[in-house]
Amino acid sequence: MHISRRISLAAAGAGLALTTALLAPASATASAPGTGTATGLRVGPTGEIPKPKAAGPVELRNERTCDTVRPKLEGYAAAGMGKVTCLEQQKPAAVKTAARSAPSKPAGEALSAAPKCSVTMGQWYFTRFDACGSVQLTYTVFDTRTKKKIGGATFTAKQEITLAAKSGEWKTDDSLKLDSAWGAAKGLRAVWKTECVGGGACGAGTAWGGAQKISVGKTLHGGTTHKWKAGQNTQGFTTKTTVTITGSGQILLHPATFEPPGKMTIRCDKIASGASVGCVFPSFAPTLTLPLKNRGHVNVAFSMQHLTDHWGWEGKGSPLTREMDESVINSNRGKVCDSAWKADPTVPEDSCDEFPFAATNQSGGQFGLRGKDCAQIRPDTPQNGRWNVTPLNDVTGRRCTIGHVPNKENGSVGGSLSAFYQNQRVLDDEKFWLAVR
Repeated sequence: MHISRRISLAAAGAGLALTTALLAPASATASAPGTGTATGLRVGPTGEIPKPKAAGPVELRNERTCDTVRPKLEGYAAAGMGKVTCLEQQKPAAVKTAARSAPSKPAGEALSAAPKCSVTMGQWYFTRFDACGSVQLTYTVFDTRTKKKIGGATFTAKQEITLAAKSGEWKTDDSLKLDSAWGAAKGLRAVWKTECVGGGACGAGTAWGGAQKISVGKTLHGGTTHKWKAGQNTQGFTTKTTVTITGSGQILLHPATFEPPGKMTIRCDKIASGASVGCVFPSFAPTLTLPLKNRGHVNVAFSMQHLTDHWGWEGKGSPLTREMDESVINSNRGKVCDSAWKADPTVPEDSCDEFPFAATNQSGGQFGLRGKDCAQIRPDTPQNGRWNVTPLNDVTGRRCTIGHVPNKENGSVGGSLSAFYQNQRVLDDEKFWLAVR
């Protein structure tokens, strides 16, 4: 698939003398384009629609449990601290939630805005531009003089992180609910702060502007907005969120701080999509989803199903990776769409539609393959609502395809690929998947 395609210049209906020189290696037997006698092959939907993926558990950073407080209570009392408190993550065994699995919605949709972030408690899930996590916290109050626990509370914290593809801006949507409280856990106030970690990528923000009162059953809901400073072409960084809870006459010894796992490192760049800047979660490989509407799409679906590598089929085959060098792209195209391809007079405005795409590192040209090494096919108009492909040589054991596809339909796939690279901010050598639906 490409912008500049090899197009037939022959007059409509003109006969072409085609020979077996078009065919694949000597071991393969085939017929010339337009005269193929091989049985047609049915082609249907191919590839997987992406869904949010688990990034890892929500874990407090350098957590100091409340058990570490007890041995120090005498010292706190000597320092004049009558009531001290601590925050820790509620033990997994005590967590109760109805959501025990990843969201089923496609990855192109937002996971869910907090406070209704519907993912498994204690887990992060993410897509290319969106992430969602939740954690339950326990707040404990100690009397330093009696060395006893005199109060406590439980909270549910949720955060959604949404990245912008074309502005370099990203946001968080945050919520903190006070689920229960007892004893001295009174007059509680909460602060929520999110910041960037690494290289001064952006500034910090508070979700609801300082310490806010919170009572049992109440949810504090707010958000933060951050702007990538774009000091370099690309930059990776993580986020850090700190939740601080204080009670009347009480001193919090350490807040609850969590940083998402490494899979949720954010990458911002200003080179993937023209002059725009934008950010993604690069660990989530995006999927180019095409409709099964024309012969260019059929060429992709057939190739995913029949080539030995099943290029682009997540869970079954190998990913594709982007090639950004235009000289390499043109070279790839020329090597595959060579003299082995001759226009088929039965295909209007026939063009050489190569797969894997010339703008990938998996192009047959980068593997030293030529047109004769590729499966050569003619996607035909659908019959009874189903697409049919006529193989023009032996298509078994191949790693590339050249299809006879009308120029406009060829170009539609090339345009979709180009837009996908821009919109998903796919960088050089970065992997992606395909789905034809």
